[in-house]
Amino acid sequence: MELTVPLGEAVSLLRAAGALPKAVTNVTGRGSSVLASVNVHELPDVAPTIAMAARFAGPFEAQLDDHGVTGRSWRLELRVAHPVLRFDLSSFVTGEVQAQLAKAPAGVATARTENGATVIEVDLDRAVGLLPVTVPPTARPRVDAVSLGERFQLVVGLGA
Repeated sequence: MELTVPLGEAVSLLRAAGALPKAVTNVTGRGSSVLASVNVHELPDVAPTIAMAARFAGPFEAQLDDHGVTGRSWRLELRVAHPVLRFDLSSFVTGEVQAQLAKAPAGVATARTENGATVIEVDLDRAVGLLPVTVPPTARPRVDAVSLGERFQLVVGLGA
């Protein structure tokens, strides 16, 4: 099974599922990257001091880069920066991503800070359990490919 969805439709689905906060706006794709504006002060659970500073600073720019699949792991890098002010927000961003990943089943994905970016590793074998795929009991779904950018593409195969 192959699913290819334009980024705008994927964003709509993520918003409907509550997985993409309203604070993330102007989401566009370019190559294997997704770009967006983030109103940090509107994010849930942001510390009051960070929210106040972010409100005065204005929107931050976010870039999520797809670094592809190696073995059975999909690697993404997220960078969030202000277009004028230079802050290293990587530990804050990583903490927020980790909080969201804690809501998923254990081991599906991890996040860590590396070289000023939040590196997200998705275990494709564990992530397949999140797919709403109905298959015969003897078949096992397997994520064969996944990519992000102007379009979101997911290829799922069935093994015996």
